[in-house]
Amino acid sequence: MPITDKIIAAMPAPDLAETRLQTLSRNATAKRQIRTMDAPLLHDFLHLISYSSFIFYLFCRQPDFIREVGQPAELAADSLPDVADYQALRHYKYRQLLRICWMDISARYDYDIILSLLSRLAVSIIRAAMMLVAGEDKQQIRQSLALFALGKLGAEELNFSSDIDLIFVSTNDDRAPRQHAELLGLLTRFIRAFSQQLEQNTGQGFLYRVDLKLRPWGGSGPLIMSIDETENYYEASSAPWERLAWLRARCVGGNPGLGADLLQRLHPFIFMRSLSTSDLERFLALKSQMAAARIRQGHWHVKTGEGGIRDIEFFIHILQLVNAARHPELQQTNTLMTLAALGRSGYLNESLVARVRQSYLFLRRLENRLQMREEQQTHALPDAPGQRLIIARSLGMSGADDDQVMDNFETLLFANQMIARQAFEQILPEQTLPEQMI
Repeated sequence: MPITDKIIAAMPAPDLAETRLQTLSRNATAKRQIRTMDAPLLHDFLHLISYSSFIFYLFCRQPDFIREVGQPAELAADSLPDVADYQALRHYKYRQLLRICWMDISARYDYDIILSLLSRLAVSIIRAAMMLVAGEDKQQIRQSLALFALGKLGAEELNFSSDIDLIFVSTNDDRAPRQHAELLGLLTRFIRAFSQQLEQNTGQGFLYRVDLKLRPWGGSGPLIMSIDETENYYEASSAPWERLAWLRARCVGGNPGLGADLLQRLHPFIFMRSLSTSDLERFLALKSQMAAARIRQGHWHVKTGEGGIRDIEFFIHILQLVNAARHPELQQTNTLMTLAALGRSGYLNESLVARVRQSYLFLRRLENRLQMREEQQTHALPDAPGQRLIIARSLGMSGADDDQVMDNFETLLFANQMIARQAFEQILPEQTLPEQMI
């Protein structure tokens, strides 16, 4: 397939597309694979290498990875790669991540599928890494603890380059105190080694950044507590952010029975039957803190800025938290599924559900496109107009010239931010949450 000036000009960064193509074509393996591509696949390939430095350098290191372009990721929720070591596990991760990147760039798939695949990939990596780290102790460790994912991994809507928020819980141990201490020592050493292996950055990349600070007492608390101790902690907790965090918690590893037991015990904590005056004051204070952060971040920050992703999450999760105890259909972890359930339950009208969903998916797609460039955990659009232009073109924005492309992009961005901002401002505006359709 001849590569014409017209094809190059259609890329997000035409100069980079041409330069990087020439670089890759010096490698015989890469050149052979590029030559076999049809026009649509070649377009997607050039889009990937001109937009993402991360993907370009991945191809430079592993030219055989080029064959993954055009292959959709197929990850079962309980899939475990058959790997013998951490290097093979990283190799597996980047092959699958590249497939997901192509699915995103190609715009041939609904975006909630992309978010789900990113999450399934993380869960498969987590489970495989747990077994590699556990070694000869894998049976005891698998039965003695449950691993919970919170945040976007818990909700099955992970970012392209994100921390994974994890909490470990152990079984109760009725044996002698010395034996119990030995078990906790084993599990604590396992957690430290597990986190280290996930985060280790080598010439082949890394697996995931791990955040364990959402556990009881945060960074100053033990890495793992028993199920009884964990239940007692949350029974005494009044922190609104902890309730919101556990709305998106699910067991992703270890003993599933232990995980189900804890979620059942924490059900009254997560799904409040009523909102007391003190609860209301805490959530109002949380909203005020978020509002102040939104102003500091500005409108280029697509996560915590004004009209960002966090605005929509707060809107959905507060409505869910207050009403889910009486409406079991609201008791789910996924943000978009919860939004749809709020509509079916009569708390939101159909038009608002559609607009909020549109805004959320646009902002999540933009967030992931930002992170895809360098495989970095960033949420802010660059200040330089030329860099924003590349992002706009990557998202499919068009126009008669660069100025019009930027105008079209910013118009679309601001329209979706307006939907998010209005949703945020509707929650807790006065003294109570009305139980009626918004």
